[in-house]
Amino acid sequence: DKYKSKGGRSNDEKCKNENDDDIPRIPQKTRLSKKSKRSIAVDSSDDDDGSENDGNEECRVEDNDNDAPKGDSDDDDKSSDKEHNADDVNDDDVKSDEEEVDDDDDDDDEEEHLPAGQHLLVDIKDVDGTFLNSEELLAQAMVDVVADSRLTLLSYHCHTLVPTGVSCVGVLLESHISFHTWPTEGVITLDLFTCGAAPLLPVLPVIERLFAIPRPPLFEGEEVPKPGVGWSHVLRGFRDDKAHGDTDALSSDDLGVDVLGYLFYDLKEEVASVQTPFQRIDIYNLIDSRSVNITDYQRSLSNDGSYQAQHPDLFAPNKVVFLDGVKQSTSKGDAGYHESLVHPCMFMHADPKNVAIIGGGEGATLREVLKHDTVEKCTMVEIDELMVTTSRKYLKEWSDCSDIVGSEEWCVDDPRADVRYEDAVAWFIDRFGEGVDEKEKKFDEDDYRPFDVIIMDALDPQVNIPFAEVLYKQPAFLQSIYDSLTEDGIIVMQLGDAPSIHDPSDQVGRNENRAIITEHLLRMGFESVHVYEEKHSDFDESWTYLVAMKDYTSRSLWYSNAAQIEVAIQKRIKHTHSGKSALRFFDGATMMTYQTPHKAQEVVYCRNKPMPAGCDEATHGFSKSRPNVPISSFEVKTSQVGDHAGRGVFAKVDIPKGAHIGAEQSANSINVAPTTYDIIQTLAEEHDLADLDAVLEYLWGYGFDSNLYGETSVVVDSTILTFVNHGCNGTYNAATVTSTVTEMTAGAEEFNEEFFINDPYDLVVARHLPHNQNSGDVALRDIKAGEEILNNYLDFSTDEENWKDYVRDLRNQCLGKGVGSITDIERGGLPSMKVWRDGK
Repeated sequence: DKYKSKGGRSNDEKCKNENDDDIPRIPQKTRLSKKSKRSIAVDSSDDDDGSENDGNEECRVEDNDNDAPKGDSDDDDKSSDKEHNADDVNDDDVKSDEEEVDDDDDDDDEEEHLPAGQHLLVDIKDVDGTFLNSEELLAQAMVDVVADSRLTLLSYHCHTLVPTGVSCVGVLLESHISFHTWPTEGVITLDLFTCGAAPLLPVLPVIERLFAIPRPPLFEGEEVPKPGVGWSHVLRGFRDDKAHGDTDALSSDDLGVDVLGYLFYDLKEEVASVQTPFQRIDIYNLIDSRSVNITDYQRSLSNDGSYQAQHPDLFAPNKVVFLDGVKQSTSKGDAGYHESLVHPCMFMHADPKNVAIIGGGEGATLREVLKHDTVEKCTMVEIDELMVTTSRKYLKEWSDCSDIVGSEEWCVDDPRADVRYEDAVAWFIDRFGEGVDEKEKKFDEDDYRPFDVIIMDALDPQVNIPFAEVLYKQPAFLQSIYDSLTEDGIIVMQLGDAPSIHDPSDQVGRNENRAIITEHLLRMGFESVHVYEEKHSDFDESWTYLVAMKDYTSRSLWYSNAAQIEVAIQKRIKHTHSGKSALRFFDGATMMTYQTPHKAQEVVYCRNKPMPAGCDEATHGFSKSRPNVPISSFEVKTSQVGDHAGRGVFAKVDIPKGAHIGAEQSANSINVAPTTYDIIQTLAEEHDLADLDAVLEYLWGYGFDSNLYGETSVVVDSTILTFVNHGCNGTYNAATVTSTVTEMTAGAEEFNEEFFINDPYDLVVARHLPHNQNSGDVALRDIKAGEEILNNYLDFSTDEENWKDYVRDLRNQCLGKGVGSITDIERGGLPSMKVWRDGK
């Protein structure tokens, strides 16, 4: 009854056409099995015995055991405007009301028909024109599509056009099917809409088999092109996904809209669709004419010696992987995504031996880790074993280690790989969680070995499913991750698509998980946290990654220059059998692009509530709201600090409080990076050379230390401001940072953390490191013309090891018991060089 028309016609009107006897029948090729065939059973208004139908017989769904017989075609009755009724079936095929429908169809008949449906659009070109102009052949193909697709044809109408072309519409119990042809152009466009829950995508091969009929060759030897098929699948109406079939993947933005719903792919081919106990895996081959021409792809398959044939990989379809409809990886973006996830964190560690991967079922993350010859063991904890085996079968390139010297064809078979098909959350908590008793360990001792690097290649934090909530919001799991790392351990994770300058703070909306996990990492004690982006991962937006270090000094490797990264790559990355570089994407120059966060990251970060302290304009190094007093407004004279203070810098004009001092020249400072400074000191220790001593004397005498790059670097002001003296007893009037500790109040025995710049996660500082390091001073109060400019030298001390000596020397100078290093140099050099070299 739920299929009956809601019109006011009587039952006999519902079930037959008025002029049924005048309707010619076309051959019916229904080929429907017991499980797959359904047809409408209708009674004629006149029984075989001539009695009238009493109107009590109604349309009903019938399951046929046998193929329906073909009707007889009468060529003389052909019309260019025909309507065919589904009651063109033999009475022998009509079951009585008392007969039960097979159990196989019980569930289908009881489906709730919600106001929702599926719409399949199919465009086919290079089709045989004779076929496209034959109403009879096209109608038969339509009937066969309906039959082979387990749909129910009620009636259909075809019309032959003048001079050529055919249009057909079929009314289905589930909705409709229609098409129009252009025989001269060899084109047919077809659409199929159903309101049932059964998926429509399996109908595509049926449509292609029945309608994509290639044209005959125009001349002997002509290579006839294969008909090209373009299609789109769209979910229509309003649905409850859980109540109306498994449509989560089909309704997703990535698979459902961008792929299935996009009509204009030159190639859209399903490679595999697998439902695992944990997720649905869909793999498609795609060719988008906006990036690759289908003609070039076809030519790449030939042996004609063309550029395309010599480089088929450049014109191959893009293989795309979806998990529950969410795009995970592509063949075009494989290297860009996985190399940018793995290698930055791996090269941030001086010697990564023990590595863990959370997730990574495709095998590509494991592949990249195994390229490092320092790695002794890589434990991959992936809950979905079927994901791994599916990837091995359909995504061989992702887990192919055959070219890596010393590895295996399948990366999982590498002796260094230890793949565990377990829940990663439970795996880490059971081994490294709070309360794990050293005396009652349940697993192999090697399971408790801490990791140098952990790579989280799991769900995007924007994905709104329960497991994502556990990964990014469960403190016990995240704490076990922290506790599983070595003292200089590092973790990296992907954080989904990058923000834009139009996005709100991560604290609200779809990026809430990103803000939560960042806060958790900081609370646990990671000393340096960085975000970076990669545009070449073949996602719609740039992709964001987060890396967190337990040891602040690891920053020095993060800020390595391009040459240093290239040297590390040459030393560490394994050789290949092919002789090609094992890294297709990552190199030193690429790494340097990750060191500075994107502007949008800073903008969104500064929209947090409360607003982070570093987000005011002044901390960017320069502020247009503050006046700037140029270097020309200062002069060098003998300092008034003390008898042995040497030179000092004096204002020639009045300077208002808050004004920049020489900001226009502050970017010209001399910067000695941590590695460079270390090389200079090492050479000076090993060789007694006057030139090296002079360099060190210059850096020690005129420069100041900075730890912004992880380890000690030295900055020397290249203007006359380098002669600014220390203001004793808190008399300083200019500074880069405002502090309250002086040489008289500082504890000489205990390093003052106030001067150790160590904010683990400050995107403003990260974006403006050179400015923050060289931004120059700001007047702390009104300074009169003729007044000496004074700093607090304790602001420049970031060396905890030498803090005691630094405070003592400044205190002695202020008490007149000592002189500064510049005075020592100008009196004939630092006698302390020999003392320092001798280690005394």
